[in-house]
Amino acid sequence: MRLNIVIFSGAGLSTESGIPTFRDSGGLWEQHRIEDVASPEGWERNKKLVLDFYGMRFLKQLECKPNPAHEAIGKLAAHHSVTNITQNIDTLLERSGSEKVWHLHGRIDMQKCEFHRSLGFTFDSGFDCDFKSRISKPIQLGDLCPKCGGQLRPDIVWFGEPVDMREDLLMDLIKNADIFIGVGTSAQVYPAAGLLPMFRRTKEKYFIDPNPNYELLDGFEVLNGSASEQMPKLVEKILG
Repeated sequence: MRLNIVIFSGAGLSTESGIPTFRDSGGLWEQHRIEDVASPEGWERNKKLVLDFYGMRFLKQLECKPNPAHEAIGKLAAHHSVTNITQNIDTLLERSGSEKVWHLHGRIDMQKCEFHRSLGFTFDSGFDCDFKSRISKPIQLGDLCPKCGGQLRPDIVWFGEPVDMREDLLMDLIKNADIFIGVGTSAQVYPAAGLLPMFRRTKEKYFIDPNPNYELLDGFEVLNGSASEQMPKLVEKILG
């Protein structure tokens, strides 16, 4: 029987591939202040700094390879209908065989116009450019939107911008899910904290975490360990 499986993942899925986590305890992201490289205000202050930062991250993720957890998810997707909801901006899930990947915070290999409506503030009254496209090299200052002439920027959700939360798609996934798996996320902050309760009626629920908060995981089968350690075992269990 072909199962409908939803996998929600966070940074812990990709750290073992060498993808840096979003921030450390010092409020820095790869030695940069988060507000300087991940906010509309930082973009307005220094566009070159932001583009250089994401250009470095784009090249870094190309060097990284899917780890056993990504590969296990790809194997699962070859046998069942697997939808990945991920907070990660890398493309390691796609590169390991997953076709249905919903990036809540955008993708590092996509660009959009700086005047796209998803920005957290308005540049020009009512103005909106919906241009987006895939990139094969880092975006440079002076790379302009072919539709309106605005500067191109990474298609990444910054602070002050809305997460790509499509409620109609989410409700459909909740209604039809046979299995829900959480991996690589603490599930203590949004959107993870909100997603877990939504899938409370799903018959089979698993959560992979090296330091699980059991109070948040009532009804889940908790697998204590890293993503690359536990996901292959869980996939083998599901595939039988």
